[in-house]
Parts: sequence; C-alpha cells; structure tokens
Amino acid sequence: MIPHQLQRDDLLFITIPAGQKGPITPGWNLVKNGLRYDDPALLQHLERGGNYGMYPAPGSDLLMLDIDNAEAFHGAGGLDLVGETYRYSAWDDRHKYRALVTCGDIPEIWRGHKSPLDALEIYFPAGTVRGEMKSGGQCVSPGSLHPNGNRYEIFDTEADILPVFWGDVLRVCERLKPNYMERKIPEIGIYREPQRGYKNLIRIRYGLMLVMPDNPRPSGNEIRGASPFHGSDTGNNVAVNPQKGVFYCYRHRIGYDAAGCDAIRRGIIQCGDPYTEDVFKIHISQLETDYPEIRLAEIAEYKKRQKKTSPFEKYRRIINKVEGGSK
Repeated sequence: MIPHQLQRDDLLFITIPAGQKGPITPGWNLVKNGLRYDDPALLQHLERGGNYGMYPAPGSDLLMLDIDNAEAFHGAGGLDLVGETYRYSAWDDRHKYRALVTCGDIPEIWRGHKSPLDALEIYFPAGTVRGEMKSGGQCVSPGSLHPNGNRYEIFDTEADILPVFWGDVLRVCERLKPNYMERKIPEIGIYREPQRGYKNLIRIRYGLMLVMPDNPRPSGNEIRGASPFHGSDTGNNVAVNPQKGVFYCYRHRIGYDAAGCDAIRRGIIQCGDPYTEDVFKIHISQLETDYPEIRLAEIAEYKKRQKKTSPFEKYRRIINKVEGGSK
C-alpha cells in the first residue's frame, strides 16, 4: 500500500479523492489533522482506491522536491542532487517528477512554507505560521492516480531517501531563479533600543554601527553572508539592511539595530537573546564608562544652553540692545 520508504514517523498523510491532486477536506494543512502511515482511516481510504498526499512533519529534515521542468532542473545541476534518491512520476517521459531527500541544515525560516520556482517547488517541513502548526503544501504520493490517467510510479522501488546539504539545494535554486530563495528581512522580531531618558538614541550618541556579515555579498537592498557572532553552516544565515538599520539572524529569527549589535559584540547578550530594558541599562552603563568624554561634552553643552536661556542672561541682552540703540 504505502511504500516502505514512506513509512516514517516524520511524514504525515492526507486523503485525496481518486484521480485528483488536491485535498478537499477543510483544515487538511493543519498538523493536528495529519495522519500517520498506519492510521486506519488512511488505509481504508487507500483500499477503496483513493489518492493520498503527504508532507514532512514538524521537526523533520525531509524536503519534497516537485520538479515541473526536468530539463531546466537538470540543466541547473538538479540531477546531481537527486539522481540516486527516491523519485516517482506520473509521466512516461518523466519530464515532471518528484524527489524526496533529507537535509539536516534546513533554514528554520522556511519551515511551514513552500518555495515555488519556475521549474521547481520545494515543500518544507511543517512549522508555525501565524500561531498555528501548518504544512506549506502537500505532494500527491506514489501509487495515486493522476488526472492524466497514469499512476505515480516509483523510479527505483529499492531506492532510499538520500541526504543533501542545503548549500547544494540553494546553488541549484540560484541557477534557476537568482536571489529568489533569499527571504527578505521580516517586519517583526526586530529589537530596537528604548528611548527613555535620553535626547538621542545611543546609536547616535556613541556612533554605533551595524555589524556586517562575514564574506558579505549584495542582494538587492540587503547584504548577505555568514554570522560574525556564531558562524554559519551555509554561509548565508545573516542579512543586513542599512536603509532600515537592521541586522537579522535567520538561525534565531531575531533582528537587532546597531545598539543590539554592539551589545552582542560586548558579550552583554548572545545572538538570539532579547534586547530588554535591563540589557539597555547595562549597555548604557558600559558605554558611559568607556566613553566618559561623551557625557562630559553633553554636560558642558547643557550648561551652555542654560546660561543662554537664564533670566539674568535675557535681561543682560535686553540692556545691551537698549544701550546700543541709544548711542
């Protein structure tokens, strides 16, 4: 019924009507509604001739690659990536097919999503999306009936699901559609310094700067590269947007402004920790200790302004003006 390669705890299944590709059950993409390979409801559905779909469960390292244009995919180096792994197709000439691989360094930011490229769709493990544990999509499974009348046939029934590295997947994707897989810095999850008690932000006050990635390269308005704080397995886990003043770490799904970067550099926090009020107090204390001249200059400027606006100074200015006018 279900191939032995797919009888795994990190795959979830859904029921699909016979001869169709899409599920019709409401909430099918919610992980809580997913079925295990040995679920009686799934097995009974298959015995009645129904189709079934699958998606990687939360925490899985499986990737499902839906190749819609084998010629373009192979031209981008895709065959080297999936040539020996578990594959299946509903087309006699295999110009379209699906491949399953494992990838131990899947970027966390992609979980719960899929990435549609022109010749390829990648289905990532389920993840939290808007507060719910969801799948980003599903693939119709082997043995199901395609609308073209063919069954999804396995290339090699003894083939295993083989491992790949994310960097190799990304290189193929880059050749198919440059920069597409580089998700933009999100608008949420960015820590910025509070503004209480100070006229200027400390990044302005002390000339703090964003930290640049190691081995940086441009990507639109952003600069990509490896984290200078904890390194990177892929060389691509950090993005900096100078226009927005944001340093974003995709490993921890957290961003910082220049103050946060400086706090990490000083060891006050680690990358991934929040920049809280307490952190801010420790940070400003260290900065004032390291750069006392900034505080002294501010005090001198304050006294100068006070002198210019004191009642005595205003009276003296008036007297000088009157006396000057009477001459």
